[in-house]
Formats: sequence, C-alpha cells, structure tokens
Amino acid sequence: MKKLWTIAWKELYVRFTDRNLMLIMIATPLALSTIMGLAFGGLGGGSSPVTRIPVLVVNHDAGSEFGVNYGDIFLSILVPGTDGAAAAGELPACSLDGGTKTGTESDQFSLQELTAAQAFGAEQAEALVREGSIPAPAADPGSAAYVDSAARSAVERGLYAAAIIIPEDFSRQLSFSPASPDTGRTQVTVYADPGRPISAGIIGSIARGITNQIATGNIAIAATLGELQASLGGPAMGQAAANIDFASAFACAFDPGSSTISIDRQMVRRAQQENRAALVLVVVGSAQAMFFAMFTAQFGVLNMHWERRGWTLQRMLISPTPRSIIMGGKLVGVFISVVSQLVVLLLALTLVGSLLQGRFILIWGDQPLLILIAILAASLAVSGFGMLLAGLVKSPEQASVFTSALNIGLAALGGSFGFTLPKAISQLSMVYWGRTTFEMLAVGNSDIWVNVLVLVLQGAVMYAIGLLLFNRRFENV
Repeated sequence: MKKLWTIAWKELYVRFTDRNLMLIMIATPLALSTIMGLAFGGLGGGSSPVTRIPVLVVNHDAGSEFGVNYGDIFLSILVPGTDGAAAAGELPACSLDGGTKTGTESDQFSLQELTAAQAFGAEQAEALVREGSIPAPAADPGSAAYVDSAARSAVERGLYAAAIIIPEDFSRQLSFSPASPDTGRTQVTVYADPGRPISAGIIGSIARGITNQIATGNIAIAATLGELQASLGGPAMGQAAANIDFASAFACAFDPGSSTISIDRQMVRRAQQENRAALVLVVVGSAQAMFFAMFTAQFGVLNMHWERRGWTLQRMLISPTPRSIIMGGKLVGVFISVVSQLVVLLLALTLVGSLLQGRFILIWGDQPLLILIAILAASLAVSGFGMLLAGLVKSPEQASVFTSALNIGLAALGGSFGFTLPKAISQLSMVYWGRTTFEMLAVGNSDIWVNVLVLVLQGAVMYAIGLLLFNRRFENV
C-alpha cells in the first residue's frame, strides 16, 4: 500500500505544480462563473430572481355541463380580481384547516407575490401585435389558435417567463357525472422560456399542483359517491343526498392544505434570502465545475499514454511492483485530484458569493456531509469517464481530438453553456446529474440519492470497462 500511495502522491504533486493545468482546473471555471454571476445576477442587494415571475394564463375552458368552470378557478388562484374569483370564493372552507399552518404571517409566501400572472386573451394578443412586440400569428384573429400562438411568441421574445394554457375541455374532462363516473383525460400546457430555468421550473410546479388538486378533488367525489351508491343502492342514495351538504363535505378534497402531497415552499423562501448573483453562481458554477473536472480526470489518466511513449511506464512495470499497485496508485491520484479540484472550486465560489452579498453565506447549503457525498459521487463519475476514454483511444494525439469533442458535447447536454435541453436528453450527461445535485443542495433539498446513485453507477461501470480495455491495450508493455 505504501507504493500505491507514493504513486498517488506523485500524481497529485505533478498535477498541482503545473501552472498551466491549474489555470484550467481552478482559475478558468472560477472566472467564468464569477463573470456570469456578475452579468446576470448584479451586485449586492437581496432581490430574488423568483419573485413577481411574469406569466400569462390563457383560459379556453368552456366549463362542464353542470356549470362548473375549473379554468376560471385556476385563473383566479393566480390572477386576483378575475371572473373566477367569485366562484373560487364560494367554495366552502375545509374544516380541517385549523391549526395546520405553521410559521409567522410574514413567513408565508402567496402565489400573487411569487408570480405577476396576467389573464391573456384575444384582446391582449392583438395589443401585443399592434405594439410590434410579437409577430402577427398566422391563425384567424380572435381564435384560440391565434391566442395560443401569440402567448408562445411572447414567451419566445422574452416578455414573459412562461404561458399556462388551459384547454377548452378542462372542466368537462375532470368533472364527475353520475352517468359517467370516470374522469377523462386532459392537460394544461406550460410553455416556458428555457433561458429562465428556475422561473420556468417554479411555474411548472405551480401549474401541476393546481391541476393535480382539482383532479384529486374530483376523484375523491367519484370514489365516495360510487361507494355510497354500491352500499346504499339507488333510492337510499337519493334520500341520503338530500340530507348531505356535499359542497362542505368535499371541500377538503380541493384544499391543498389537507392534501398528503403539497408544494414545499422552502425553496422559494430560501431563494429570497440570497443574492441573485449567488444564485447564478450556484447554477453556473456547478455546471462549470463538472465540465472542467472532466478535463482534470482525463489529463491524469491519458498521461499514461505519454508515459508509455517516453518509456516511463515500461520502467515502472518492470520494477518489482505489481501492475495492480501501479494502476491503482495512478487512479487514486486522479480521483483525489478531481475531489480536490471540486472542493477548491466550491469553496472559492462560496467566497465569491459572500463578497458579492457583503456577508458570509453558504451558497451550497448547510449540509456538509451531503455536499461531501455529492463531491465524491461526481468525482467518481468524471474519473470513470476519463478511464473509459483512456481505454478507447490508441494515442495521445487521438485522445486530444476525441476528449475535447466529447467533453463539450456532454457539457452542452448537461447545461454548462447557459441553455438547457429537454430533461430526457440532458439526463444522458453526467454533467446534468452533478449539476442538479449541487443545485438541490443549494436550495436545501436533501433528496439527492437518485442523483448520487446514477453518478456512482456511471463512474463504476465506466471505470470497469475502461480499466479492462486499458489493460488489454497495455498487456504487452
């Protein structure tokens, strides 16, 4: 083991005494993150980028045959003073609400404070077209397609962070009917600006929460009445219905406060306490840290190809030292190098964020053990990727071409260059899993175990395959 640690220490010494490599490992990602934090976050102040999010609400809902219009209620929740406000106000209060709220009154954060939602229809769409803010849609003026196209154009032009589009059959599909006890299928569309990932994610969560609560209430009504009818029969059911206040009885089914699944508002309140530049540092810094960590891992592992060309590796292999000790020492050195790089970057970004805020803040959250676990998992993933490339390439020249292209591709997929791709595509990159892990910790979310598991599995599999290929390629050295 002493030889293994000696080789590992040599790898660390070479890495951290190379000034050019240190520029790539530490200085470049730190400088990029700081510049973007200043450019997009501003200096000082406690303003949060997740307050008063501009969002459009397009309500096409025609209501149900029973006169219920959940689209109006949806709209009234986000936009006070709209036509659905009276309907929403007539809903009975849930009797179970008493004592369920926590925190002081000032600690509560209403949707009206979080969003600057506006009702959007044909009149507003035509006004934007007349102003020249958006191009004229190809559909007929006043039609639903015209309004939808205008709302999407307004989001694409950066005027709004998102547009929530409620379909015409929203109430009809969700409403319970004795003749048709099964609710139908419908969907609320959230068209979001990918350049505002935090705001877009919040609006998507709000839309899902409201829609799910309405659907949950109707499912509760259908299940309850179906069970009563099966137990009492038709005539007895009708007699019981005349003596039951169903509106009050089912009020809790539509109340988010009594739901077993609710929106955790801790992320929003925490974000309010931080500087906008610090939040940008978290998003950009975590992505850049993962991106440049891949280069560090690959420099270390691919250096063995240069050692082979210079006959350094051959001299080590003919010494009385097992091949496993030599390989193990080099891989341990690479892994510790990546861990050290991520630790230094996270500490440096914390210092930058604190300087911008004017006081010391923990931009990565206050759970050091989970942060360490995230660092170790990310380091294993990028080191495994470096080992896989070392096993695949045949020469240092080939490595210099393929590693840069692959790193840039994975970074683009994972969101390192200021834009995000659809989640299904982004998840193909380890940069995505590492970036989102650090972002979750930064907002106080400790549920990172799926991300950690994916990173560990990626790293272990790539390590195993890369080491097997590398040993086969070097077995005659």
